[in-house]
Parts: sequence; C-alpha cells; structure tokens
Amino acid sequence: MAAPRNSETLGPFMGSDLRLDYRLSGGFFEDADLATRRNGREHDLELARGLDNLTQAIANRLKTRKGELAPLGHPNYGSRHHELIGEPNVDRTRNLIKLYVLQALAQEPRVEKVLRASVRAEHAPPRDTVRIELELRVQGRATPLLLVVPFMLEPTP
Repeated sequence: MAAPRNSETLGPFMGSDLRLDYRLSGGFFEDADLATRRNGREHDLELARGLDNLTQAIANRLKTRKGELAPLGHPNYGSRHHELIGEPNVDRTRNLIKLYVLQALAQEPRVEKVLRASVRAEHAPPRDTVRIELELRVQGRATPLLLVVPFMLEPTP
C-alpha cells in the first residue's frame, strides 16, 4: 500500500494561493483576512499549498455568489445557493442548496467526483442555519476530502 500523500506531495495541480485566516473557527469560512507570520521583526504573507489550498478554494467558491466576479471576467464562478437567503429551512430549500452546491463543485477541476453531499438543518426544529457536508474525491489523493460549510438562511442586517 502506498504511503498517504500530504498536501505538499500532491503535485502542482493543487496549486498555491495566499492563505486566508478565518476569524471564526469550526469551518465557518467567514471574515477572512490574509494570514501572516513573523520572522523576527518582519511579517510575511503565508501561502496555502496543496490540499489546504484546495480546501480554501472550495470554501471561497461556495461563499461567492455566482456572478459576483463577472466584472473581473469570471461570470460563472461561485454558487447560486445564496439566492435562497430568506427562504424557510425546509426540505425543498435544502434540496435546492444541494443542487446549487453540486453545480458549483462541477466547476472545480481538482475535484474528480462528489462522493457524498448533504444539506441538513443544524437544529431540531430547523432554524436559520444549514450544514453543507461534502465528501470529495480529489485528484491524486486516495483519501476523500471531508468539508463542512455552514450556511445561514437568515438575511444579515
């Protein structure tokens, strides 16, 4: 059996990008700022590489409204599930969220296959937050990537 690959050995197709530091933990992927590290008195920007970069890229794709980057030449980047803000947390809404998330993931060339995608209410009875749970087969990686992205249906003020 081959040794498991880490994010540094997955090859150049995983890429690198500036690492984002999310203020909220738990996979909320909200309020991001550029991550920095200290080297003595100097501050350098950190890079996200390999699998860390892919995770960040998927989170960014799902957090971006489709069409939001059209003025920058990327009209199809993002997801449509943001159109459902204000809708009730019912099966129909959750099924549409899943559909829109799957459409957005189909645009990511590093994802070979979506093995599992579920959208469920985080509370019983359902309130305004759903939990998007993904299990993805990624190029060059035997172990699936698991990702959870919460989504608020309630409009923010």
